[in-house]
Amino acid sequence: MKLNVIKWKEKPDTEYSEDGLVRKNTSKPEYGSMMLTSSEVTITRGFANTRKKIGFVSGTIEELAEIITKHNLVEGSDFSALVAPHRIVVIEKVQSELNGELGYSEKMNPKTGQILSKDGEVIYRKTEVVPQGSDIVDVLITHDKEDEAADNAVSEFEKNANVVAEL
Repeated sequence: MKLNVIKWKEKPDTEYSEDGLVRKNTSKPEYGSMMLTSSEVTITRGFANTRKKIGFVSGTIEELAEIITKHNLVEGSDFSALVAPHRIVVIEKVQSELNGELGYSEKMNPKTGQILSKDGEVIYRKTEVVPQGSDIVDVLITHDKEDEAADNAVSEFEKNANVVAEL
């Protein structure tokens, strides 16, 4: 799976190195992270959608700089091809399952900003960059829906599929 190396969008009061590929941790400046993205096509009820994922490789600034230099990484490089095959997984848990685990943030609808929940419990999510052969897989939780209407594209597809079936 292709993992693109992405340059950070600069924000005030944040330091960057390696031509913007590494963002320094503001509370522990000897550490930082590099951002990777991937795209994959998923099929839900016969309808194809592209799912984009963002993951992070963290470490000391020195170690990250060494990886970037050793593998000639620049914005747009394929981390999996140049460093080693990896993929990004999404892990979601409801609040009662966290048990003090770090790195999770609230799952949010990107269009509305609404915090999502399952059976009234807030859903938390994190992404991890894992080796290609890892047995760690996506764990996704379907959130409670206020409006039971399906995705417009899926609804349109299903409506047209029914029309074709009636012919």
